[in-house]
Amino acid sequence: MADTRAPEQGEDTARRLPDHVTTPLLTLITARSMDEDYAHVAQKRAAAGEQPAPSSRRPHWASLAAVAVLGVGAAVVAAQTDRQAEVDELSRAALIEQVELRRDQLRGVQSQVAELAESNQALASNNTKVQAQLDDSEARIRRAELTTGYSAVHGPGVRMTVDNRPDVEINDEIRDEDLALLVNGLFEAGAEAIAVNDQRINVLGGIRNTNRAIHVNGRPVNAPYVVSAIGDPRTLQARLVQTSTGQEWFTLVNGLGFLYSAENVDDIRLPSAPERALRDVIELNADPDGATEGEASSP
Repeated sequence: MADTRAPEQGEDTARRLPDHVTTPLLTLITARSMDEDYAHVAQKRAAAGEQPAPSSRRPHWASLAAVAVLGVGAAVVAAQTDRQAEVDELSRAALIEQVELRRDQLRGVQSQVAELAESNQALASNNTKVQAQLDDSEARIRRAELTTGYSAVHGPGVRMTVDNRPDVEINDEIRDEDLALLVNGLFEAGAEAIAVNDQRINVLGGIRNTNRAIHVNGRPVNAPYVVSAIGDPRTLQARLVQTSTGQEWFTLVNGLGFLYSAENVDDIRLPSAPERALRDVIELNADPDGATEGEASSP
């Protein structure tokens, strides 16, 4: 019973609705437009005393034209909408293609950035390693310069002054081997750097006699001879006396009557030894003029 009554109630409701609600919009606009035109014409005739026109309804040309214009406008709008949809779709596809292209380019740039960062890290690591090697080389060079005497140095030590006695005979004067004995004894006692009259002692230098003159590093020095030695001033003189070379030196001082004095100094400054070009040695593994490996060539 419920199923049969529901449609009847819907039909009754539709019959009770006014015409302007159930009539299609385009039909309603046309009908109302024509009704208003007929009403306007009827009012004019009534005012003029004329009989009203027959009640048959005829469509007004202006209404038909309006309907036609509306239809044409709707068709144009629909066509333009279709075309714009195609354009929008093409634009959207182009934008998507550009986005994908930019993403590929971005991935390529990110890959390059990662490679450059890795290369930069490797270079930084290598630079740190090279810098450490350089620092080690510089430290070794400084140590070598100190050891060989080719670097000026300063530090605490002992300053000794040696001179001939006033009435000394020629045979009893201080000679090169006497000064060499003192220098060797000081090195044996722990001296780190020694100079005679500001001439630095090193492996390429030496103390030599030329007639009565003494030469250090090939340069003449005169008495009194000032021997400056950098080392521990608390122990250097005592150790010199304990060495066999030092005992031999003091035997000469007492036997030949050398004038000898020594003092501890808080800061002694010694110059670097003069550089000398190597003429009689060649680098190992070199083979100049058919020389054998490691062989020294004579000038």
